[in-house]
Amino acid sequence: MQTWAKRGIQTALVTGGLLMLGTGIASADENVNPDTPAGPLDLNASIPIDISKNAIGTLGKQVDVPEIKKDISTEPVTGLLNKALDPVSRTGALRAASPVTGAVNGLAGKVTDAAGQTGQRIGQLTNKEAAPVGEPADDRRAEPDGDALMGNKVAGNVVVPIQITGNAIGLLGNASADSDSMQTYAHRTDVHTSGAGGGVSGNAVSLDWALPVQIAGNGIGVAGRGRATGSATQAAAATGNVSTSGSHGGLSGNVVSPQGATPVQISGNAIGGILGHGESNFDAASDAFSGGWIRTHGWRGAGSGNVAGVPVALPLKLSDNAASLVGDSDVPCGSSIANATAGDLRPGMAGTPTYINTDGDDSFLSGTVAQPQAAVPGTLAGNAASVIGNSVVGDGMTGPFLGSDATAGGFSSTTGQNSAISGTIVDAPAAVPAEVFCLGAGVVGNGHARGCDNDVAATAGGATYTNGNGGFLAANDVSAQPAGTAELFGVGTGLVGKGSGSATETKDVSTGGYNGSQGNESAGSGNIVQVPVSVPGEVFGTGGSVLGEGSGEAAETKRVSSGGGGNTQDDHGTVSANLLQVPLSTPLQAYGIGGSLIGRSAGSGITDTTSTAGGTGNANGKRGLAAGNLGALPLSVPTQLHGLGVGGLGEALGAGQGTTESTAGGRLTATGEGGAIAGNIIEGPGAAVAQAFGNGAVLGGLAAGDASNDVQSTAGGSAETNGDRGAIAGNIVGAELMPIAQVFGNAVSVLGLDQGGAVNTVTTNSGGDKTTSGMDGTISGDIFDLPLAAIAQVFGDAISVGGAANAIADNDTFGTVGGAATTSGPSRSLSGGVMEVPVGVVAQVFDIPLGLLGVAHASTTNDTDVEAADQQPQVDLPISMPELPATGLPSLPDMGQTLPLTGLPFLSDMRQMMPLTPADRADLPSLPQVSALPVDPSGLGNLASLSGVPDLPVLPDLLGSGLPQLPGAPALPTDTANLLPQADVPAMSALDSGSLFG
Repeated sequence: MQTWAKRGIQTALVTGGLLMLGTGIASADENVNPDTPAGPLDLNASIPIDISKNAIGTLGKQVDVPEIKKDISTEPVTGLLNKALDPVSRTGALRAASPVTGAVNGLAGKVTDAAGQTGQRIGQLTNKEAAPVGEPADDRRAEPDGDALMGNKVAGNVVVPIQITGNAIGLLGNASADSDSMQTYAHRTDVHTSGAGGGVSGNAVSLDWALPVQIAGNGIGVAGRGRATGSATQAAAATGNVSTSGSHGGLSGNVVSPQGATPVQISGNAIGGILGHGESNFDAASDAFSGGWIRTHGWRGAGSGNVAGVPVALPLKLSDNAASLVGDSDVPCGSSIANATAGDLRPGMAGTPTYINTDGDDSFLSGTVAQPQAAVPGTLAGNAASVIGNSVVGDGMTGPFLGSDATAGGFSSTTGQNSAISGTIVDAPAAVPAEVFCLGAGVVGNGHARGCDNDVAATAGGATYTNGNGGFLAANDVSAQPAGTAELFGVGTGLVGKGSGSATETKDVSTGGYNGSQGNESAGSGNIVQVPVSVPGEVFGTGGSVLGEGSGEAAETKRVSSGGGGNTQDDHGTVSANLLQVPLSTPLQAYGIGGSLIGRSAGSGITDTTSTAGGTGNANGKRGLAAGNLGALPLSVPTQLHGLGVGGLGEALGAGQGTTESTAGGRLTATGEGGAIAGNIIEGPGAAVAQAFGNGAVLGGLAAGDASNDVQSTAGGSAETNGDRGAIAGNIVGAELMPIAQVFGNAVSVLGLDQGGAVNTVTTNSGGDKTTSGMDGTISGDIFDLPLAAIAQVFGDAISVGGAANAIADNDTFGTVGGAATTSGPSRSLSGGVMEVPVGVVAQVFDIPLGLLGVAHASTTNDTDVEAADQQPQVDLPISMPELPATGLPSLPDMGQTLPLTGLPFLSDMRQMMPLTPADRADLPSLPQVSALPVDPSGLGNLASLSGVPDLPVLPDLLGSGLPQLPGAPALPTDTANLLPQADVPAMSALDSGSLFG
């Protein structure tokens, strides 16, 4: 489907759906009197049913199913219960309990004030100059109203619209159905209460859940024909905002709010049963909205103003599939769109659109936010499967359009100034679309899914901010932010049959964002822990076959992002404003693969993937103790298989084209000026690559693997801090890793024909420059660094046994680990020192043709440039063996150039290193200078005589007088030319003309 067309469907749905939803909301709320306080219990479940335009064909006759339009509601039961628990101001039923609950409230209020004052005093002990924080502008104390339940609320708002339309079932007959149905329903329940100044007051439990169910446009045939056409739209909303307060309260103003938006769509499917035909060409769309924003206060409270928000956006689709069993099924086109939104936003801090807003200033155990947020679209759509039959999705040119948009939660903020254990944030947004679409599988039949287009966006959570200035164990933030995909699409398999799948996809997934905090003049406050994880995981564009044919083709554009930067600020703090980052970016992908066993297969995959985890980090610990320290362990590890062809007694072709950018973490900044154990940075970035691509392997058949690979892997960045006038401050300890492992452009053939071809460009960067200072400091401003680069690559090698193998590879590898180290400081106080030990190892095996009773050809180019802390690798071992003549031998690398021999002492330097002169050892007698043998023993006169040992005889001048003649020994022959027998030996030009190792 064209982009303008699919956007048109979405616009029509949103426009019409929202108009209908507005009418429904007005209708649902028309009897609400805003001047009358709501009861403590407000429960409602609504099940509107719309059954229309369905048909059943049997025994040669079509029967139209009767239409049903009905609303099922719990109002008759829950309405009576709600009324029975109305406050005294309306019914007077609980007036007698008011004095008791009022006394309890008053006592709890006194306890609360004491607890709040305790929290405030603890904060003031941390920050003696702290001033009380002003009362929130929108807060007010609850006035006594005779409510024995003290403003506590329980609200449940569940909406389950059911739409069954446009379905056709042919059972021993034919049936057709056409629909243009639309269903909308909305119910809103706002919760407004307050527990300010009370005890166990103003708490709210609010459940909103929109669960629309759509069963539409399905065609089923069993010994008959079922055909479905048309369209259906559905929208459901169960919404409401929550507003309360627990200021000056005890266990008051707390909120628990689950918010679920879970549309379920079963549409546009075609099923061909035994001797039947199912067909569908249907457009279906479903929207679900739930919940709203949440606002409360815990100012000067105890156990108050805490929030647990749980927004879940989970659109589920079972759509546009074709399945047959000894039958036939067809889905020529159509569309399925399911969107879900959980939670809403209001203007908050500095006008920022905000999901949750609370506070816990001058309080104890207040203003805490816990928010698991999930955006998880689930899709099983556009697939074709056949067993002894025929199933087809797509009309040969286009196929179904599939779309989902899931959004959960958003930005949240709180505070915990001058408080104890308040203003804490626990954040766990997750966005992981799980989808299987456009697969074709044939088992003794045909299954073809072609031309699918999938467009998905999933967003969970947002940024967070808290403030713990002057607090104790306040305003700490822990955030785990997984983002990724779990997908299988564009795959074709054949088992004694034929299967094919083709698809295109655009996907945008994100979780969380920036995390900020403050801990000025505090203790154990303003600390942040970030664990962003980005894992795009998928298999696409692959074909497999066993005694059949299978082909898969797919192309995608994917953006996956988790978390963001972290920033925490502190002056004069203790164990405050520390930051820990553990970002992980790991694309896990397999695409463009063909595998066959006694069959034919082909796979083609193209990807443009960007995966990002985390961001920059900043920690400020000026004049603090154990403050402003930063730890970062960013890992970027793209792991991929693509462009592989593997065949056994068959034909297998694989083609992959990949552009991948993986980033974890970023630049680090900190400061520990004038502090103790402050502003230190410990980092361990790892930028790695693990890939196999463009390889072919065959046993008794034909195989080819072809790939183009462009990958960038980045972990961390530069690090900068300052430890001037500090103690154990501003130090940087780093261990950067850059491992690269790749196998590409190789061919292995046994009794077959095989080719492997690859073009590789890889760029990696781990860590960066390091800058600090330790002037006037003690054990400050030091740098300890271990950058390690390890490159292992096997490429452009061809191996053939009784066959033919051709390998072609072009390699460009560039990597940088670590960087320059700059510092200053007095060495006498162990400051301003640098210890950097770079290690670099490059091992490459390439351009090796090995043929045994076969033909092997290899052609490669190689450009590798790797640096560890601005130095070339100490070990560089390229192993290659280009095609040689029969008498040729491979050349070995120049070991003098590859081994680190510099720095070893020469023999001429040994005299200076060893005290062997008479002046050095005066206790030894001097030895004569020896120029030639024999030596006159008279020259040894300086040696002390040994008693009992006779004097040595003087040797004659052997060289002067000649050797004595041995009696009876014949003279040696002087003519040696004819001494040994002669033979004609063929000349070996290689040996005659050159060195064996030249």
